[in-house]
Order: sequence, then C-alpha cells, then structure tokens
Amino acid sequence: MPTPKIPPRPRTLVVHKRSALEEYRRADTRAGHDETDDLLEAGNEAVARLRPSHERHQISLEQVRQELEHRSWPHDVLYRGDLESIAGYDLVITVGGDGTVLDVSHRLKDATPLLGVNSDPVSSVGYFCATTGADFSEALTGVISGRVRTFELSRFRIAINGTVIDPPVLNDILIADGNPAATSRYILEVASHREEHRSSGIWVATPAGSTAAIRSAGGIVLPLGSELLQYLVREPYLPPRGRYNLLGGVQPMGDGLTVISRMRTGCVFLDGPHAVYDVGMGDQIAITGAAPPLVILGVDEDRRFA
Repeated sequence: MPTPKIPPRPRTLVVHKRSALEEYRRADTRAGHDETDDLLEAGNEAVARLRPSHERHQISLEQVRQELEHRSWPHDVLYRGDLESIAGYDLVITVGGDGTVLDVSHRLKDATPLLGVNSDPVSSVGYFCATTGADFSEALTGVISGRVRTFELSRFRIAINGTVIDPPVLNDILIADGNPAATSRYILEVASHREEHRSSGIWVATPAGSTAAIRSAGGIVLPLGSELLQYLVREPYLPPRGRYNLLGGVQPMGDGLTVISRMRTGCVFLDGPHAVYDVGMGDQIAITGAAPPLVILGVDEDRRFA
C-alpha cells in the first residue's frame, strides 16, 4: 500500500481523548452525584493524580491547536467519541496516549498517515506516540521535511464463522470466557497442529502489540516492521496426563491461527475492552494478517525494548 506524500499545508484532523477527570465528572453528572469532586476536596489519594494529569492534557491539546493555527493548516478538532469519518484528510493527529491511537486506528483503513501526540508523558507510556505537546512544532517540521520515519504496522483481520468483523486489530486479541473467574475452553489450531485447552484464555498479538499485555504475560517483543504473529496461553490448566504443546509461539502472520470455542459465554476482545464479540459453543475465530497496515509516523522502536 503506497503511502501518500504529505503536502506542505495538509488538511489535518486532530482527534483527542477526554482526561480521566472529565470522564469521571461526566459519569458523576449522569449518576446525579459529585463523588469525584468530593474525593478531590477530601484529598483522597485514589484521585490525587487526576487534576494534574487533566491540566497537562489540556495544555498539550492547546499547544497542538495553536501550532496548527500558526502554520495556517486547515484542520478540524474532534473528541474521539464523536469521530465518524476520516475521509478527505491528508494527516491524522491524535492527542492522548496509546489508547487514543488504537481507537482512531480502527477507523483508518487506508494509507492516511497518523501522528500520535502523548498529551501526558508523566503518566502515559505512549509507545505509538512520536511527540509531546511541547515538541509538537519540531515534529511537524520533521513530518513535512520527510525526516520523520514512516512505519507500516501489520494488523489482524478477524473472521467469526467466516464473517469478517471490525475493527482491524493493531495490538492484540484476547479470547476468553466472559467471566474472568471461569475456565476458558477451546480448541487451538496452529498450522497443522490442533489441541484442546482449558486455561484463562489466549492472547494473540501483532508485532506492534508485542509490548503490551502479551509481554506482561511472558511473551517476547517482536521487531516492529515484521509480519509475525505471537500467541500465548494464559494460565493453562494442565491435563492429568501428558502436556500441552501449543502454549505459545511465533509464526508468520500469513499462516494465521484458528480458535474453536467450547464456551457458551466466550468473548473475543479486540484491542482492549471496548470492541467485544460474543462467541458460543462451536464458533470459529480465524485470525490472519490480511487487514491493511496502519501508516504511523515517528515511532521510536528502541523504546519498545527498554
């Protein structure tokens, strides 16, 4: 998929998150109480970081707006929950963290490049973010000059019983029982091998997602530009006799893998908790690398191995 050249004054879409403080206050308003503000006023340590994080996010968002206005770039600014279409833009900028990048990536199915701005580097890792609000001007100069490196990140395409589902997956997939305390039962098919499992579920990750949950579960970090798939079984319930052979591994994305549910209340989680599909007994989940890649700017691969 060829990456289009970014023009000197690109039509730009800025997509931002709301801070946790904003989200909690909105939830309080819907519930008819002021729990968050009451906790803040009482000095409760559970909410101590909310206000400074909110302020850092707001400053970063304003720095992005001011820089785009200073450069006279045509641009629109949207909260990520209001995003419907990305058609017609030359550049997409996210202001938030990796979660915002993931959210927006689900709407990007062509070669429009994405630049991530970490709005709160004090509390956010931001693997997918190339810059911060403070360094945003320098990053834009690098984007237009071509100094900022472009990556094409492999993504998964998922099909349930032969029907392709959205979104394309940038990070990882978790297949597990909908109840986290219940046993996940499934049949795993990898290449010509097939094995019936009982466990806490199975992670399947892209190279980009290999620094996320699968790494914490004991997986390895894969080169960002590779076309590899990694899977890892969570907390396997070992059989009384014998052993499992398919507890984890790395293979070409093109080979894919298939999971056949033996659960009545199974779930497929795509890139986190928000995109969820229910699966029942006998449902087949096929995972391949056939989705179009995400074009992302300025990712620092060295940070992924730190």
